[in-house]
Amino acid sequence: MTETSAGRFLHIYCDESRQTADRYMVIGGLILDRGNEPRFTEAMALYRQSQNMRAELKWAKVSDQKLREYRALIDLFFTFNRAIHFKSIVVDTQEIDNRRYNKSDAELGFYKLMYQFLLHSFGAYLQPADQCIVFLDQRTTAKYKLSTLCAILNNGLHKKYPYLIAPVRNIQATDSKASDPIQVADVLMGAIGYEMNGAHTRTGAKRSKVALAEYIAAKVGLLNLQQPTPRSQKHFSIWHFHFRNRPGK
Repeated sequence: MTETSAGRFLHIYCDESRQTADRYMVIGGLILDRGNEPRFTEAMALYRQSQNMRAELKWAKVSDQKLREYRALIDLFFTFNRAIHFKSIVVDTQEIDNRRYNKSDAELGFYKLMYQFLLHSFGAYLQPADQCIVFLDQRTTAKYKLSTLCAILNNGLHKKYPYLIAPVRNIQATDSKASDPIQVADVLMGAIGYEMNGAHTRTGAKRSKVALAEYIAAKVGLLNLQQPTPRSQKHFSIWHFHFRNRPGK
C-alpha cells in the first residue's frame, strides 16, 4: 500500500455472509489505499466488459454457466493482493448468546461482532497518521446509528493502539449493488462459508461452487477454506473467532 508523510487514507469495505441460514457466519472485508481505488475500479470495469458480467456479483450467483467468469474475478483480485487485502472472521453461531449478552437483540450482537472484526482485523494495519472510512453494506434496520459504532471503534482503537487518535473518520452504509469491493468480498466470504458449513460435501452440492472454493483455497495456498490462516499472512486471512464465555468454557 502507498504511504506518504501525512499518512494513508484507507477505505474498508465490509459485509457479512450466511448470518442466519447455517451454523457458521462469516464477516469479511477489503482494505485498500484510496489512491489504489481508481486502478481497481478501472480493472473491474474492464473485467465486466470482457466477461459480460454487468449485474451484481454474488456467491449466490455462482453457477456452472458462470464458473469461468467467477474464476476470472478471483484472478483479478489476486493480481491486486499486495494493494488490496481481504480479512475475514468465522463465527460459530452456537456460541452466540444474545439473551445473556445482547439484551436478546440479535442486531446488537451483530454490531458487537462487527466492532471486534474492525478492531482486531484492521486495527493493526493502521499507522499513527492514517485515516480511514468504513463502508458497510446496507442493512434493513436503522435501529443503531453508525456514528455511535464509529465513536466506540475509535475509542477501542486508541485503547488497543495508543498511537491511534480517532483514525476512523466515518462509518457509512453503502449499497452493495454499487460497490465492487463489497461484491468481491461477498464472493470470497461466500466460498469460506460454503466450506465451513459443509455445503461442499452435501448431496447435490453445486459443482461450480465446490470448484470455485477450491480455486480460491489454492490461490491462497490452503488445503481448504476451513483452515484459519497464519497471523503473519496479511493479504488474505481467515480468523476463527471464539467468545471468551462460550458454552462449555
